[in-house]
Amino acid sequence: MSAPLLETRGLTKTFGGLKAVQQIDLTVGANRIVSVIGPNGAGKTTFFNCLSGIYRPDGGTITLAGRDVTGRPPHQLCRLGLARTFQNIRLFPEMSVLENVMVAQFQHRALAPLPLLFRSAKYCAAEQAHRDEARKFLEFVELGGRANDPAGSLAYGLQRRLEIARALATQPKLLLLDEPAAGMNPQETAGMIGLISRIRDRGLAVLLIEHHMKLVMSISDEILVLDHGVPIAHGKPEAIRNDPQVIRAYLGEEIAA
Repeated sequence: MSAPLLETRGLTKTFGGLKAVQQIDLTVGANRIVSVIGPNGAGKTTFFNCLSGIYRPDGGTITLAGRDVTGRPPHQLCRLGLARTFQNIRLFPEMSVLENVMVAQFQHRALAPLPLLFRSAKYCAAEQAHRDEARKFLEFVELGGRANDPAGSLAYGLQRRLEIARALATQPKLLLLDEPAAGMNPQETAGMIGLISRIRDRGLAVLLIEHHMKLVMSISDEILVLDHGVPIAHGKPEAIRNDPQVIRAYLGEEIAA
């Protein structure tokens, strides 16, 4: 049996006297979609910030592809195969859509000063190859026709797709998506469901925070439910949908299918 792609054991983060994340145990296998849900203030984003190196956990461990990465900074985690998007869009609005994706490729590029300075034939060929690769990511998220547009000119839902293309350009094994369908209309949400499914089909694992229950229930292999930083349920969507503790703590009523 292969090792899990991501594993946390006893992950804990406190801010003063507030325990934002408490003893989270989670395993994410390859080609799986795992959703993290819970009410506002449940610790979901804090959990993501610990996983992606923005916060250093106060306790517990994080293992990525069999390697202990607890407390590693974001750039190291990215090189090891973890990428994420944020709830608040963080694009370079004045750069082109294509340039936003190409920025993410630099961590995998070896740029020597002289070829860069004199724009040697080898450098130009490599630059074109990276440009072509970036266009493929844009095609994948259905933005191929907007490559030369300023990123800031895209509609909100398309900016979300661009963020995902940029994350994919880092060549991750695990993609963390923080509310990818936030602010989207039903048609855009349906498109996001399809996109996340296609990402999983590429061989990636996806861990996502999302309040949109239709998306969560339709796409997740597993769901982790947090309440005030504490895991209160973890299982398949049908089990979570009917879990009395989840209904009481988060939903207030049964989740619509």
